[in-house]
Amino acid sequence: MATKEKKTITITNKIAETLKQDINYGRIAPGEAIIERKIAERFQASNIPVREALRILEGEGFIIHRKFSGYSVRSINPDEMVELYDITKFLAGQLLSRGIPRYTELTYHRFRSLIDALDQSTETDKTVALLLEFSEAAYAPAGLKYSLELAMQIMGRNIPIIQGMVEKMFNGKVPTTFQRQYMELCQQKETKKSNRALGQ
Repeated sequence: MATKEKKTITITNKIAETLKQDINYGRIAPGEAIIERKIAERFQASNIPVREALRILEGEGFIIHRKFSGYSVRSINPDEMVELYDITKFLAGQLLSRGIPRYTELTYHRFRSLIDALDQSTETDKTVALLLEFSEAAYAPAGLKYSLELAMQIMGRNIPIIQGMVEKMFNGKVPTTFQRQYMELCQQKETKKSNRALGQ
């Protein structure tokens, strides 16, 4: 019984996380219908984990449910975008203030690996994913699990904006000057300057 329950939870989480990524990266557009049957076929799953995954997404604000219409992807209006930015900025300040003094050589190794990957990336989605990974690597040493999770979830909702910037300003390939300067400031123990740099 426990094994069956664990398997259902695993499938539910996999469906929820995949759909979140599809929504964040624009593979499922705002307003687009989410059809339970198609999701079940895609993941070769029964209706139960699909419904549970959709409830998770609804609870987290990714989709909405309307009577007789079913589920569809929720649009975020400009006011909500501003609110999300303000929340992210606050969380980033908290995470970096506590995290930067805890950086180790392993942290800097991770930064260097991500910077190298960014230098080589020419695909917008890959570049955006790497930028998010860099932020997560910067925030994680704070040890504030829930703040980190919330910050990354909010940043995920901003992926369409980040994608637009990467494509329009950099044609899919961003310069890594900022990330290198941030790392140097942290290594020089310029905590306040580096916090302001990444927290903006």
